[in-house]
Amino acid sequence: MGYSYSGIVDGLKVFYSSMHQLNVEIGTFEHKYNNIISDAIFDTRDSSGWSLTFIKRVRGNVLCIPIQKGYRFAIIGDKEYNAFIEYFGIGSGKGQFSIKEFVDYLDKQIPAEYRLSDNKRKVILKYNKLDNDSDGIYPVGVKNWGVIHARNPELPEDKYHRTAKNLLKTKELYPDIYNAIKDIDITIIYGKHPGENTETIKAGKMDYRN
Repeated sequence: MGYSYSGIVDGLKVFYSSMHQLNVEIGTFEHKYNNIISDAIFDTRDSSGWSLTFIKRVRGNVLCIPIQKGYRFAIIGDKEYNAFIEYFGIGSGKGQFSIKEFVDYLDKQIPAEYRLSDNKRKVILKYNKLDNDSDGIYPVGVKNWGVIHARNPELPEDKYHRTAKNLLKTKELYPDIYNAIKDIDITIIYGKHPGENTETIKAGKMDYRN
């Protein structure tokens, strides 16, 4: 019988509640353990199972841990346990390590309130690009396809519209913008560097209907 552990992480429930209030499904926070600093990504998009992924700063090593129902941190199997102790550089000798203590320590590092920032947006795109058309995080422009089609009636109606991936990216990175445009055929154009319209768009001062 292989290794098996499942323990509740209460902090994830509070963290998820804060994510839910923002209407996002991917959240991230900083995690430190055994002199290893990671970006932890809590991904709740898959209804069949959530995950907590650690990405090691500088080196980029990745460790993905399933989060079972009830916010349970789960390591099932010797292969998964060995990947866990290797990632965190944990000694496996008797008395050297307690996974319960690790989970308790993790719990204390999870913020009660999730606040998006440019650094967190970069972490999210490092974990998942969301939209292959652009790996930028800064909104630099908009395309209102309804207006474009009205001004250019020769354009085929079945082409030149917002993509689902562009809307998903906006939802996860800028939920306020998402709420403003979700019912309008608008593409948010992203750049790797801020543009002259970036702050206007981020502040919700852009007239999206024109």
